[in-house]
Amino acid sequence: MLKSLKYILFIRGDIISIFRKSLRERDDFERILFITLSSLGDTIMTLPVFFEIGKLFPKAQFDILVGERSKEMFSALPNVGEVFLYTSENRGIKGKIPLIKAISKKRYDLVIDLRHSILPIFVRSRQKIFTTFKPKIPGIHATEEHLRNVFNKGAENFMFDYSDKIIIDKKTIIKFGDVFDKILGSVGIVPGATWQPKAYGIEGFVKVAKMLKSNDLNLVLLGSSEERDLCDKISKEVDSLNLCGKTNLVELFYIIKNLSVLVTNDSGPMHIASLLNIPTVALFGPSDERRYRPWGKKYRLLMHKEICRKCLYQRCDKGGECMNLITPDEIVDATIDLLGF
Repeated sequence: MLKSLKYILFIRGDIISIFRKSLRERDDFERILFITLSSLGDTIMTLPVFFEIGKLFPKAQFDILVGERSKEMFSALPNVGEVFLYTSENRGIKGKIPLIKAISKKRYDLVIDLRHSILPIFVRSRQKIFTTFKPKIPGIHATEEHLRNVFNKGAENFMFDYSDKIIIDKKTIIKFGDVFDKILGSVGIVPGATWQPKAYGIEGFVKVAKMLKSNDLNLVLLGSSEERDLCDKISKEVDSLNLCGKTNLVELFYIIKNLSVLVTNDSGPMHIASLLNIPTVALFGPSDERRYRPWGKKYRLLMHKEICRKCLYQRCDKGGECMNLITPDEIVDATIDLLGF
């Protein structure tokens, strides 16, 4: 199979490159296709590659192939042209045919695929970088793996703060103008998670909110519309600004960007805070903290895996019991520490 794919690439006249040196030799790239992932958190962890490629080729226009849940964020990113959507209908060879037809109509200078897919094979491009045959690198963060796969360099060679890369429109700023003084410098709390075993108990979050409020800290509650019940339980007990279910993705970037600290489960908002260099208290249970923790330096990771040391992502059979071992005192102490009190 591998030999056949290499042969297809050869007869199409395409070049495969995985080293930064090869990219620097091509300073005239103007059209780039960036193939990223689907879930919010996974997509955000590929954005450092997007921004670093943009630094190498500042005049380039990017087309994006992304999952539907993450498409909105690209409206807040620079130099983005067309956005192709990868949906559940595109699974399997037959499902990919319409997508292949759409992207093959264009010709690119560079294609970067972080999806581990075969799609780059069918794209007309002068140069290609893809990870189809690259195994995951154990023990390192997903963001660093993406950077290594594209640039062949570790995370120490890259910046940790990409907050200036996110473009916030005036409409968003105006929308939250009346409550901005309650957002700026506040502590954000994200009580939800897409997978229940990764969620800290709501009773614990209520205790944390009460303790933080007793320290004269303003609180902002964040989450999706599906998590409104969780945020409502906190807001009924503690005076706070409840924005759960009231923001789109770009607005969520804006709010998190103006917080002092974010307290959160392993979630999409956690990765947004990491990208924006916002101090984060990350609560971890049944997922690989080495791969999915906040990427950067301003974070505190709280976890107790004594009862599930070998637990793997989405294979928890204990209902996330390890999350309940994290105490409200630990969370509050970590938050105060990051605030520099």
